[in-house]
Amino acid sequence: MTVNKSAVVIAILLLACLIAVPVQAHERNDGGYYTIVDELGRPVFLTGWKVNVGDQCLTADNKRYEVTGISGDTAHAKFIGEVNLSAYEPKTAVKNYAFAVHLAPKVASAQGNKVAIYHTHSDESYVPTDGTESIEGNGGIYKVGKAFGDALQAKGLQPIISTAKHDPHDNMAYERSRRTAMDLIKKDQPAAIFDVHRDALPAEAYKANLGGQDMTKVQLVVGKYGPTGKQIEDYALQIKAAADKQHPGLIKGIFFAKGGDYNQDLHPRSMLLEVGSHTNSREDAQKGIALFADIIPAILGQTGGAPGSPAGATGFGTQAAGPSGASKSIGWIVGLLVVGVIAFLFISTGSVKEAGAKFKQFRTSEFANFLAPRLRRKRRPEDNDDESGQ
Repeated sequence: MTVNKSAVVIAILLLACLIAVPVQAHERNDGGYYTIVDELGRPVFLTGWKVNVGDQCLTADNKRYEVTGISGDTAHAKFIGEVNLSAYEPKTAVKNYAFAVHLAPKVASAQGNKVAIYHTHSDESYVPTDGTESIEGNGGIYKVGKAFGDALQAKGLQPIISTAKHDPHDNMAYERSRRTAMDLIKKDQPAAIFDVHRDALPAEAYKANLGGQDMTKVQLVVGKYGPTGKQIEDYALQIKAAADKQHPGLIKGIFFAKGGDYNQDLHPRSMLLEVGSHTNSREDAQKGIALFADIIPAILGQTGGAPGSPAGATGFGTQAAGPSGASKSIGWIVGLLVVGVIAFLFISTGSVKEAGAKFKQFRTSEFANFLAPRLRRKRRPEDNDDESGQ
């Protein structure tokens, strides 16, 4: 068979597209960490997350920086300004949500006292206590999540704790935990949902002594991907404002990672927490997360104030909804399948014309036969909620 050179080039390009699927930037996997420094070279923030130009951080004293360049393990940042968190106290009730379309009916009714907890990285552990930094499927992080739940329950809230496993610890773990988060939202309709992790830094970065007790600090991580990023950012600032008022020094800071959404497009009160580091003891992490639980009732409007958005802000749900979790995943799968089929046909036929004919045949017969019964089925109004939530 004579292969057309143009067909080969096109096939290679298509295969490159197939391989170059966007991957969310997550934690570093080489055992290192980044030191973010200001214009004078002074360290302002440490993180075990993979840092990219354009990422931002908010320090414990509410100074905000943006990464402008990276050299080895050092990220250079410019000072943006000091954030006045007094504007981020919960005052306005949440009425409308615009998160994941297929979950909207479930999220819109989430006004109660349920708080969902899950762990994307099931293996994360604490070396001083657990003896290792990773225990696949049974990490010490589960006990930190339970301590969080126990503290929430003591505050009158109803914790919903998932022990689902999402191993291995790789970039696809967030895709696997996405199903867990969606199930929690659909079934339990929580007022808030937390993905609890631990960081990978020297112990000093998270050590704290608050009220005479040794414990770890807590760091918030915000994904900047998609139209819901700003809403989650405001929510994180709201949490920090409440923590600074109730337990100054508890929040290490906020890392704004532009490389992914970390399932935060599913719910307007979704937050990723880093509770200590693998070099801290698990007991200290448990005490830190228990203290963090103190601020959640206020955030949810359970103690004198309604849950909501920062004063003067437009509030959660005013932006257009981002793509749903299911539609994003299905869209990528279908797109990749189409690209793969086209690439295969180019290589196997060696002719653009023949490949086009075969693809047309596939599209009009096999694919149509598969979809036709589903497209013809009429949906009843009463099915909308069940079909969108199942």
